[in-house]
This record gives sequence, C-alpha cells and structure tokens, in this order.
Amino acid sequence: MADTLDIKPRAWLFFGCFAGLIIAPLLMAYLPNPFAGLGPEERPSRFIMFLWAASVVIIVVAGYRLLTWTTYRANADGIEARSLLGRTRLPWQDLVSSELKTPVGMPPSYELRFTRRRIRLIAAHHDPRVINALREIAPAR
Repeated sequence: MADTLDIKPRAWLFFGCFAGLIIAPLLMAYLPNPFAGLGPEERPSRFIMFLWAASVVIIVVAGYRLLTWTTYRANADGIEARSLLGRTRLPWQDLVSSELKTPVGMPPSYELRFTRRRIRLIAAHHDPRVINALREIAPAR
C-alpha cells in the first residue's frame, strides 16, 4: 500500500459544475425575458419563469460546489484537507469517531469526526475503493 492516499471527488462532478456555469448563463441569454411586455393584469409564462429560476439555481449551486472544492490526503499520521482557503492538517489522535452511515434522505457517506471538524465523503461523489482504503488507514473509533 502507498504511503499516502489521495482522495478527490470524481471528475464528472467537476465537469458537471463547470458545464453548469457555462450553459446556465447562455440559457438565460437566449431565453426571452418573461417580464418584458406584460400588461398590468398579465402573467408571465410559467415554463419560461421555471427556466429562468432553474438557471439561477444551477449557477449558484455549481459555483458554490467549485468554490468549496476539497481534496484530502491521508497517511499514517493523519489527514490533510486542501481547498481554496488553504490546508488543514488533522491528526488521527484527534479523531473522535469514524463510521459509514446512510442519513435519512441522503446517499451513503463515510464520516470522520475530529475534535475541530467533520469530514463527510459522499459515496456518489468519491470512489468507493478510495473510501474503503481510507477506512483501513483511519483508526477504528
């Protein structure tokens, strides 16, 4: 087994967010303005309004996911979280609990709870083989 384990979200997640940031503004540019030319008692088209609202939601969610993009590097000493805000080193001795669980309404995830932070690796976003390798590295608590 290698000394370090790199844990990264799957590539489709990155490309999906990137595509959402490109396609949603283009969709808004080509859609007609639902409020243009309305009289005092007229209502905009519901379908066009839905597309406008969905475009805004896609832009916000994709932007948030890319801004909070985090990768992890685990070794025998601990785990290091790397994001746009910098690196955070969490030693294994600060680990309070680690468990594989399925919260109600969410996909299965492997959760590591440290004294200062909680790391949740969602099974749909990360490779299950990497999560199983992390379960072997992380001390059982």
